[in-house]
Amino acid sequence: MELGAPGLHTATLRLEPLNESHRAALSRSNAVEHMWSSMPVISTGTNIDAYFDHSLKMATLGTGQVMAAIRQEDDRLIGLSAFLNPNRMNRRTRIGYNWVEPALRGSAVVEHIHYLMLKRAYQWRARRVAWWLSLKNERAIAAVEKIGAKREGVLRQHTRFADGSWADLVVLSLVSDEIRDSMAMLGEQIEKRDADSDT
Repeated sequence: MELGAPGLHTATLRLEPLNESHRAALSRSNAVEHMWSSMPVISTGTNIDAYFDHSLKMATLGTGQVMAAIRQEDDRLIGLSAFLNPNRMNRRTRIGYNWVEPALRGSAVVEHIHYLMLKRAYQWRARRVAWWLSLKNERAIAAVEKIGAKREGVLRQHTRFADGSWADLVVLSLVSDEIRDSMAMLGEQIEKRDADSDT
């Protein structure tokens, strides 16, 4: 199964490959500000259109697949997540380029995104899923550790961000059965929350 294949959804959220139809909504969103503090600098410029074009091109080149998070109830783009540097031979990928609307950070939406990204990685037969996160982004690190990812170390002064700063990156990962177990745990939490909301 391809990373961008259709059918990735819960009752609350669906993930679909980023495409041109998402450009306007993303340009109006908080992702523009978020880009400065969390996105690596790219050679084509540091504006939202340059990053959008870069994200689309990754899918064409096979260097990544950005997914748009669409809320089912109103069909609105509320977040992004991406598979980065997928390597089918070694069955590994990274998850990054994560953004969620500020009002939804820390909400169940984040849980749904983690679940769906891991579900697709599992379907793709990944044996390693990793996150490289800025050491300063304590909230994101805690969220990934909460789903069972193990901290492996820090890549010092590894990446220059769009704002010109250099970031130390924390490497976290799930490997082998940890991917399945994390996905199952998240799936159970989502089912329980859905059941509780129906009562």
